[in-house]
Amino acid sequence: MNDRQNISVAVPWSLSHYIPLNGFHPLYRALFDHAPDNISLHAWDNVKLHRRFESNAATRQMLMKKANSTQKKYVENKYEKYFSPLNQVLTAELMGNIEFHHTVPVPSLQRPFILHCEIFAPLLQPFAHHGMGQLKRSSEIRDYYGAILGHPLCLGVWSHMPATIETIRKFFSNPIIDQKLFQSKIGISANSLMDQTLPDKTSLSRPRFLFMNSAHQIPSSFFLSGGHIVLRFWKEYLASGREGVLTLRCTRPRDEDLLYHGVDMAMVCAEVGRSIVWVQDYWLNHEVNALMASSHFFLLPSASLHSASIMQAMLLGTIPIVTDTVGTSVYVTNCETGIIVDGMRDAVWREDEETGILIDRYSRIPELDDSLVSQISGRIGMLVDDSAAYNKMRDRMLAHAKKEFSGEAFSNQFWGAVSDIYRQNVRISDRPDTVSDKSKSALSDCMIQGTHDEWARVFESPTFPMLRVNTGQGMVFECGGAMLHACGNPEFKLNDWSVLAQDVKSGALQTTFAYTLEELEGKYLPFSVSSDKRVGSILSWRFIEVASRALIGWVARILKPFPRIYRVARWVLSRFRHLKQWVISP
Repeated sequence: MNDRQNISVAVPWSLSHYIPLNGFHPLYRALFDHAPDNISLHAWDNVKLHRRFESNAATRQMLMKKANSTQKKYVENKYEKYFSPLNQVLTAELMGNIEFHHTVPVPSLQRPFILHCEIFAPLLQPFAHHGMGQLKRSSEIRDYYGAILGHPLCLGVWSHMPATIETIRKFFSNPIIDQKLFQSKIGISANSLMDQTLPDKTSLSRPRFLFMNSAHQIPSSFFLSGGHIVLRFWKEYLASGREGVLTLRCTRPRDEDLLYHGVDMAMVCAEVGRSIVWVQDYWLNHEVNALMASSHFFLLPSASLHSASIMQAMLLGTIPIVTDTVGTSVYVTNCETGIIVDGMRDAVWREDEETGILIDRYSRIPELDDSLVSQISGRIGMLVDDSAAYNKMRDRMLAHAKKEFSGEAFSNQFWGAVSDIYRQNVRISDRPDTVSDKSKSALSDCMIQGTHDEWARVFESPTFPMLRVNTGQGMVFECGGAMLHACGNPEFKLNDWSVLAQDVKSGALQTTFAYTLEELEGKYLPFSVSSDKRVGSILSWRFIEVASRALIGWVARILKPFPRIYRVARWVLSRFRHLKQWVISP
């Protein structure tokens, strides 16, 4: 790769139009951590942008003027809420010879761009997505996205899913687009898995099971990811006389929703804190690694594909139990490198009458749920009762995963192909970058520093806004390596997440971006500075309370299996809280 031409790549994933598209998704981390020497990657740092715009009115006004004068290239009025003129300007201003987009093409059309996608339906977002069951306005969508992918500035579209490439070819039926379709490898960054302190697995006599609804841990995806199937399986597993521990890393749904999906709530209430450990907080990457590595089975009877989670489990030696939904076969071979239960593909996926492409529709199907529970119970029972068969499958899985899911191999193959195509198109892309001199001097220091630690910060942070603090007086969300604060208890709209939203429209939410809760200096806390001299004490205690909540929850989960120690710890904590209340009370 060293003899290839140097390429500067703009990565506009931190902009607000990527909020519903999972921004810095872990599926693509390997392309940053293992980027070859001839590839330099540039992305906006929203905290730096916020501080620059807040302190430099001239820079803010310059960008606003550009946004107001931006001539529409392909974006019609009805699409601007997802890719506003301001986002177009910020995308174009980002340093780079080419732009790199994932999942959905939202290029500035000011320079060449490349796209990597996984499943076809999300490519058409926000006008089509998983689970719709039909493709409305297909002709209009085909013209819209066909104009983007067929544009001369589109250098190529990659996917590691052969079915996705064929679907793109079939849907657009455009020979120009066909010439730009390429298959890539896929893999997990070694940096996201390296941890010398990962625990070993315990004996299979009391196996550990893990359910995690997705790599980005979206609270609303519990049932789509099959969480109710897992709880129903657990009832049957315990009824068989076997022992084990089930850890669920997800937000707990309402009891009535669990009942509606056939979950025995009496069993759940009896087993939580005993054989069921329910972790509702967002867990960082190294914490998820520890959960994965200590588990024997990763349960994901999902309606849709979760590639990153499956690869992560396999590389950490945890056998995946997944459905036969579209895409699963790219990762798991049934009975060889994991367990695939049948029925989801036939129940959820069908051929669209108008376009002929496969589309999915999500709904509750009790018969399918019953079948999945029965299959999982039977297949897991056989492996738990035969440790030799389990170990053989685990060894095959690890060998396969290390060979096929190498993040370094994924990066080398992808960037190598991009470099070759870039060289072939040098006439349209032979320029150092597309940033104007005026913008470069004003914003060149507002990008993420391209170090492993900086990329780790954005990739290991939630890929969509995750609520961290809600005091009633203020809310704090985390997303893409930044904390975002807004006063009160507001309802966010899509473009409110933008670093410049408050400068674009009157009445927009007033937000503050920071790297940590500490940097917000207690803005989210309910107190009056003029009311008392003890404000400093209040701030300190309140911050400690917020910062220590996750630690307290973690300790509680560890101690629950030991009732006496747990009761003593609860007593100590209650005494501490009583003392704190006495100190800060007016």
